[in-house]
This record gives sequence, C-alpha cells and structure tokens, in this order.
Amino acid sequence: MMIKVNYDEINTELRALHSGIFASECHGFICGYFCASDSVTSTAWRDYFLAGIDDDTELETCSAILSQLADQVCEEILSDEITFELFLPDDESSIIERSKALAEWSAGFVSGLGIGGAGDKPKLKDECDEFIKDMVSISRIETSLEEDEDAEGALFEIVEYIRIGVIMLHQEWNHPGQDVEKPEVLH
Repeated sequence: MMIKVNYDEINTELRALHSGIFASECHGFICGYFCASDSVTSTAWRDYFLAGIDDDTELETCSAILSQLADQVCEEILSDEITFELFLPDDESSIIERSKALAEWSAGFVSGLGIGGAGDKPKLKDECDEFIKDMVSISRIETSLEEDEDAEGALFEIVEYIRIGVIMLHQEWNHPGQDVEKPEVLH
C-alpha cells in the first residue's frame, strides 16, 4: 500500500506555484480523467495543472506529488473495499469552506471527464448520465450555507453519492458488466 498524500500537502504545493487551482479541483479532475480514460499515466492532466510553471524544481516536486495522487486515485477507485474518498477539507473546516471545495471538486471532475475523452465513450446507462448531470449541478452549488446539522447531513449525503457515482461511472465505461452499488439520484 502506498503512502497517501493529503489535502493540505497538495494545496501547499499548488499555492507555492501560484497555480490558482486547489487540491479539491485537482483531485476531482484526476478522478474524472481516470473515469473517462482508465489511465493515470498520461501527461494530459499534468499539463492541465502545471502549464506555464517555469521553476523546474517546483515543477518537478509538484509533478511528483500529483503523480502520487493520481496513483492513489487509481488504487482507491479500483479497490474492492470502496476506499475511495473525495479530497476535501476535513470536518473541522467550516461548511462553507467544505461546500466550496465540493463545488471545485465537481468542476474539476467534469473537466477531467472532458479532457479524458468522455465525449468519445459509448452511451451510458441512465443512472450514469444522471450522475454526470448532477455533477455539473453540484459544481454550481451555493456556498452560503448555515452551520447546522441539516447542512452537515446534506453535505455528507452529497459526498457519499459522489463517491459511489464515481466508482459506478468508472466501472460502466471501463469494466462493464461488473456490479456496483448504484447511487440514489439527487434532485
């Protein structure tokens, strides 16, 4: 088992590069790219995040951490034990910060699907199509939530829906015929 990179470590590296991209969006992008392409070895996602970075040392450091993150994504999505987790701030962070990161994650996921070649994939089952539409909607989530149990519960349910949906989408495109728990459709 590999050593996992964490949210703060990725954010620190991306901030040092003044990339304007956060760990949640980066993780979402890699997940979307992997779902669409079934690969984390391509440099397309690295180019997406690190284009325009001139400092070779910083570029090499960040590229290595992102490669480790990509390997982690692959391992978690393919795991039989459903260990896949979204890269979001911890529960001690405000609901506003976590919902903003969830919107960034979802936007990254949708972008990753596109760059990974989702448009060239065969027609999906209805629940997978619905999941992708939900991801677009979640990427536009409002971040003016109140800090209360209802908001916490709603955020938890959305995160769980996405976790299962990502695994389902990856299997549908890359390993059809294998069963996965279907996420409940959110509206």
